[in-house]
Amino acid sequence: MNAAVSAPVPVLRASGLGVWAGSTPLVQDLHLEVHRGERVGLIGESGSGKSVTALALMGLLPPGLTAIGSVRVAGVDRDLVGAPEPVLSRVRGSLVSMVFQEPMTALDPTMRVGRQVAEVLQVHRLAASRAEADRAAVELLDRVGLPEPARTARAWPHQLSGGQRQRVVLAIALAGEPGLLICDEPTTALDVTVQARVLEVVDAELAERDAGCLFITHDLAVVARMCERVLVLHRGRVVEAGPVRRVLTEPRHPYTRGLLAASDLTRTDADGRLVTVPTLPVARPGVVPAWEGTPEDGWAVLEEAS
Repeated sequence: MNAAVSAPVPVLRASGLGVWAGSTPLVQDLHLEVHRGERVGLIGESGSGKSVTALALMGLLPPGLTAIGSVRVAGVDRDLVGAPEPVLSRVRGSLVSMVFQEPMTALDPTMRVGRQVAEVLQVHRLAASRAEADRAAVELLDRVGLPEPARTARAWPHQLSGGQRQRVVLAIALAGEPGLLICDEPTTALDVTVQARVLEVVDAELAERDAGCLFITHDLAVVARMCERVLVLHRGRVVEAGPVRRVLTEPRHPYTRGLLAASDLTRTDADGRLVTVPTLPVARPGVVPAWEGTPEDGWAVLEEAS
């Protein structure tokens, strides 16, 4: 008899993840898995809970916000929800890294960019000396497509363009060779041409490292290009999930259909105005919505707001 083949362990598994601001829920009962080499998208309008979810996964919630549920990362033998900062610090950068939306807030304006990349290598003991870390930093800047990487390494953040700064942030995130990259709207602040170049770099680096990726965005075109699976977040709840092609071409939830309609700038309503995302009912347990989904689809229960 052949030995049973065990299922691959995901690089990230979130179970029943919630984020609360006092008594107010911001994210509720989120379930998510990302495997090595897989790209998963998380989409929704502004305020739906996407970035808060990313911060909760990284253990970076600001004071006043509390996470509940479970977050497990491959290579860590304990739950990260409620883990002490020393544990989270060892995980960040080496096992899980994040590319933030605005590079100027992610970079230290008082430190040259090459040193910021090199610092990650030294913190995680991936370089034997400062000189070795500095050389490796130049190589990383070259890998993410920055011109004249040795010269760029000596630049200050304010001396670089938005696209160049975002590539530096990507180099920092990749320096520790993490198994999972969380990208929180990394191209939102960039023009279309620069956005395409940054996405090409992200795509190539993920493939080279066989790393998993959680790609958070409100741009459906980016999800279609970068991801294999997608979860749709509305008011902190996943209302639909599945393969990207199916969700974007055959949406089963009214909110997903609204997102798709609102992204089409050629569509207008009877008054000639652009289509907007409709306000949907508030999630509450125990009431079956008009849309009949399944838990595997990312089903969430809806009822009218009281």
